[in-house]
Amino acid sequence: APRSTGSILKPFLYAAALEDGIILPHTLLPDVPVNFSGFSPQNFNLQFEGAVPASEAIIRSLNVPAVDLLKQYSVPRFHTLLKNIGLSTLNKPSSYYGLSLILGGSEATLYEITQAYANMARTLLNSSPTKLVYNRQSNEDNEIQEKTFSKGAVWQLFESIKNVYRPEEVDWQSLTSMQNVAWKTGTSYGFRDAWAVGVTSKYAIGVWAGNATGEGKPELVGTRTAAPVLFDLFNLLPSAPWFTIPQGEFIDAEVCPQSGHIKGRFCDDTVIEQVLPQALRTVSCPYHKQITVTLDEKYRVRKECMD
Repeated sequence: APRSTGSILKPFLYAAALEDGIILPHTLLPDVPVNFSGFSPQNFNLQFEGAVPASEAIIRSLNVPAVDLLKQYSVPRFHTLLKNIGLSTLNKPSSYYGLSLILGGSEATLYEITQAYANMARTLLNSSPTKLVYNRQSNEDNEIQEKTFSKGAVWQLFESIKNVYRPEEVDWQSLTSMQNVAWKTGTSYGFRDAWAVGVTSKYAIGVWAGNATGEGKPELVGTRTAAPVLFDLFNLLPSAPWFTIPQGEFIDAEVCPQSGHIKGRFCDDTVIEQVLPQALRTVSCPYHKQITVTLDEKYRVRKECMD
């Protein structure tokens, strides 16, 4: 059944923004109180973090940076992209959803969402994205879909969302037995739907938790209800190696480590990072600037008198 998506669509926007050259993986995004023509998005914890790297914003599922990024990418383009990746439930024009599209303003089915995540993995595995037939009794062939994201954009996305905080009590990154999973959660407005979707190089798993009646419960939060089931299932399956970094997708560029932007004229400290070629179209670091102070005549006279 179509259910409110919560934050489960954010990885598609992050990948699209990388693909379009709007951001680099760690570009600073604003997480401040804002009003978009009467729409004032809030984070889950009702707090604001200021300026946040894009990778951290997707890991922590911050709402304000996601809305700001959607505004830059444009709602109509993202609406079209979601339909292209196989979400058949977006049957209203983009203006109906507006900026809330990225925060659960639309509906999708668990099957199609999981399929869309799996298709991103197929891109990295040199397999063609496919639209699988849900009804296995059907004689209809699986449909081959066009690739929406490049390997490079998917790799950078997966490198970020494999670090989404897991529900385990332990530090999973320190345990060699824990496999990498690119995953994301979502919680719909009113605590009606809890999502968790994850992929490895062999498996894609999608979990939805909720009431068939649509009744909301405070416990229906993606990280608390759907995520534990997701990792219980992955633990039952054979481990899979992490994806191999795609070759020929990236170029070296000087990046400001403080802002995550391409090096600006006045950035003193820089690092060499592998970025998508279109990343060179992004705005160079706007934070480091040269400030010139000019004293007028009266201040110079005073200084001479003091001397």
